Amino acid sequence: MDDDELTYAPVGGTRRRTGHAWTRADVPPGYRPLRARHLLVAGGDETARATLAADLRTWRVHRAAGIRVRTDGPVRPGRRVVTLLGIGPAALRTPCRVVWADAEGFGYGTLPGHFAAGEEAFRVVRRAGDVWLEVEAYSRPVRPWARALAPVVPLGQALYVRLLAHAARRIHRRRGVVH
Repeated sequence: MDDDELTYAPVGGTRRRTGHAWTRADVPPGYRPLRARHLLVAGGDETARATLAADLRTWRVHRAAGIRVRTDGPVRPGRRVVTLLGIGPAALRTPCRVVWADAEGFGYGTLPGHFAAGEEAFRVVRRAGDVWLEVEAYSRPVRPWARALAPVVPLGQALYVRLLAHAARRIHRRRGVVH
């Protein structure tokens, strides 16, 4: 398998899921769905949404959450990104490629070397007058250690999304924007 070849199918599944509730039928067999939503700005306007979405697409939210990001620029389809969680040789290395991007966010898919196979989408959206971070994914563990830890992987994913939401709220507050 080529280092830039995605390790799962169907590609773009998170793009098609925009705004719809997950059902088991929407997830490829053998994959586990993830759907998380965190309030970023109560009463946030379109400017707050658009600014935080830009922060997401330039990796600022990930970096503010303490996630090291190796890439050569902002989100765009085809761009390769490696995120690292942890320090030194114990850091969890997760190579991905962006498979879609729009004004709300992006989705990326796993590449060889990732502990899982699947796709994850990150969006900053405005619903009912509030600004939210929404994350949707489908994945399955592929490394032996990840398969052994499969029951606790959803907890790790939930913590990861919580870190991103906390970082986005902190970025917004530091701008001194009041809504």
